[in-house]
Amino acid sequence: MLLLEEFKAEERILWKSMRMVAVYSFLASICMLAMPAFMMTVFRKVLVSRSVETLGMLFIIAFVFLVAYGVFDAIRNHLLAKAGIRLESKMAGLILAGELSRQSDTNPQSVRDLAAIRQVIASPTFGAIFDLPVMPLFMMIIFAVHFGLGMIVLGGAVVLVLLTLYAERKTSPYNRAQMDDTIKAHQTLESHMQGQELIKAQGMFRESVNYWGHHQRNQLNGFLQAYSMTTSFSAATKSIRQILQITIIGVGALLVLNDLAGIGAIFAISIIGARALAPIEAIVGGWRNLKQAYESSKRLKARLADLSLPEDRTQLPRPLGHIGLEKIAYTMKPGMPPIIRGVSGMIAAGDSVAIVGPSGAGKSTLARLMVGYLEPSAGRVTLDGQDLKAWDPIARGLHVGYVPQQVTFFEASIRENIARLRCDDATDLAIEAAKSAGVHDIILKFPQGYDTHMSKEGFWPSGGQAQLIALARAFYANPAVLVLDEPNSALDTNGERIFHQAMRRAKEQKKTTVVVTQRPSVLQFVDKVLSMQDGIVQDITKAEDFMKKQQAAKTRPQPGDGGPQKALTEKPAQKQQADKDEKEGGENE
Repeated sequence: MLLLEEFKAEERILWKSMRMVAVYSFLASICMLAMPAFMMTVFRKVLVSRSVETLGMLFIIAFVFLVAYGVFDAIRNHLLAKAGIRLESKMAGLILAGELSRQSDTNPQSVRDLAAIRQVIASPTFGAIFDLPVMPLFMMIIFAVHFGLGMIVLGGAVVLVLLTLYAERKTSPYNRAQMDDTIKAHQTLESHMQGQELIKAQGMFRESVNYWGHHQRNQLNGFLQAYSMTTSFSAATKSIRQILQITIIGVGALLVLNDLAGIGAIFAISIIGARALAPIEAIVGGWRNLKQAYESSKRLKARLADLSLPEDRTQLPRPLGHIGLEKIAYTMKPGMPPIIRGVSGMIAAGDSVAIVGPSGAGKSTLARLMVGYLEPSAGRVTLDGQDLKAWDPIARGLHVGYVPQQVTFFEASIRENIARLRCDDATDLAIEAAKSAGVHDIILKFPQGYDTHMSKEGFWPSGGQAQLIALARAFYANPAVLVLDEPNSALDTNGERIFHQAMRRAKEQKKTTVVVTQRPSVLQFVDKVLSMQDGIVQDITKAEDFMKKQQAAKTRPQPGDGGPQKALTEKPAQKQQADKDEKEGGENE
């Protein structure tokens, strides 16, 4: 489902709701005429007739109309706020899901742009746009009272419109540049917050602040330029409107002195003229916000054209766990060398396979392709013969347990993290998953057990604890397939023992298990070993045969190494490297 089409549909609903906003804006503007009508009638008739009854009746009528004005204006503002909230509530979740479903380049800016649009829709500046259509009516009334005063107000309106157009032309480049600088500053800040551990450990405070400060300085300078220019035009608009007010009163006074108009008409036209020109003043004053909302809308639509959600799929039964790799290749971007090159093979249901190889061989990328996080550039990955893309993503996620290389958690309780934030599921499912992974007893030792809230400001598990909790999350809902990417890289001896027991349990439960590893100790718990080099599968052998080859390679003397005696007393280079890898605990792809 293309999100752009969904957004356009919501946009059409939004503009339909604007019709009612326009109706209430018109009614509110009509009710505002009660004030000038009251003044003209009082000066023309009440003061002449000295009728208290007429004054009382006029007061009641004006009072009712002005109360109605307040009600209509409140309803209009409520409709605007409601329309903006509806748009955001309908689209925000879809946009977030669309961003999260991308293989790369996930960006929260689209959600921010939607919020910016909602804020402007509910603003008085946007509401002022609906007052513009009533301007001709007010102008006609002014001309009906006196042609000369009408020409003065019309001339003022023309000046304000020209000033608005000129302001748009002058401020547009500054507003656009300032918005771009703001986005860059936000992105830089987010990246530095995520790298806080490295920054603190390496003492990079000055460099971090300077690097972010460069973008922040550009953003602040751009804001100052755009704001100063916008407020200058807004101040000019207010001055022009005040000058028009005193001009109307001055000319009106001359007309009264020459018996060409009544004194009530002067005040009435002054009020009507101010009401007629108020929308232009409000729009000029808030032009920067309107322009930013327009730019946000354009940017959001361009982004939504690249975002999509998977369509609803037929719910397939629980898979047996057959994983098929059909000549799959993966390239990050067109023109770049492939990371995975024509990998084919079949992992039978219930089999356990270890993927080994040097750093950069493509092991983690292959694991990500198997769980559907990445889509192959060529070929396909299947689960029980069905292309992963054809599976319903929610159902597929329950059938496939995954431990990524970089373990992440949400700010929620341990139980909610294990349950993958599925709040409606039974609590027992999370506990069973933890027991299957062998971490139930460890979790009970946390401050509030399963209800311990995970937060960067409060409790956060250590590296080994995090991997064990992630292992429990992978076991959640009894999946048919487990894909584990360096799941034991941070585990100590006890953690390694727990992990090995989990591997045995997965084998007993006949789960298809794929584990990316650098630690030889894992190989005793798998059936086969898949060796990778430069994105190509070099060999697939039984685990026993692979370990025998490794052992033979370690004990076989190499030319120039001093013969058998030296082989017994010194560790070969391969053994040294293996020990080093095991100590460091994993790769970083």
